[in-house]
Amino acid sequence: MNPRIPVILLALALAACEPRQAEEVPAPPPSPDSPANAPAASPDTTPNAPADPTSAPAAPAQPAPDAPAPREPSAAPKPAASTAAAPAVSSMAMAQPGAKMSVAVDLRYQFDGVVTEGQPVTLHLAAISRVDGSNLNVEVKPAPGLETSRGTLSAQKVDAASVYRRQLSVTRRAGAPDNLRVLVTMDMPEGTAFGYYTIPFDAGQQRDGITAQKSDSVKQR
Repeated sequence: MNPRIPVILLALALAACEPRQAEEVPAPPPSPDSPANAPAASPDTTPNAPADPTSAPAAPAQPAPDAPAPREPSAAPKPAASTAAAPAVSSMAMAQPGAKMSVAVDLRYQFDGVVTEGQPVTLHLAAISRVDGSNLNVEVKPAPGLETSRGTLSAQKVDAASVYRRQLSVTRRAGAPDNLRVLVTMDMPEGTAFGYYTIPFDAGQQRDGITAQKSDSVKQR
């Protein structure tokens, strides 16, 4: 008998007596609702990065400590008042009425100086009605070589003995007539009346001449 046979049989018997290790059972597949089956959240591709300090709106510029205080916008310039004072009615000359007169109005005038060609001069007009009326209108008629400021003397309600004034700028050019023609109209109880008046340009020269003569006579005395 082979002496190794008993050894082999003993090894086989010992092997048969050792407990078998349990086979590894595979883990069941995860259920759909399992958190492990949920897709992994992707990281935010646009994280809240800190704001770029250069992109922040600039703060309003503060005035320097020695800067002057802001000035308020200046108001619109007001038209300057006329420097020519209205003369007294008693010192004004009477305009010459035309032959055909139906308006009960006296027209007085006065130039501020000598009427020189090409030089403007102020003409003062004063209309005094002898009766009550309405819609008084005093207008200097245009003529070649004559320039006058726009506007007319007008009044809606006219009281007797009241004075209605207006001043105009008059410039006489070459070829202009020797006088002004002034049309006066007014509504009276009998109806609309009108009349033409004449104002000579040499009235200013005559007035200055008379004033000069009076001054000379005073000096002689």
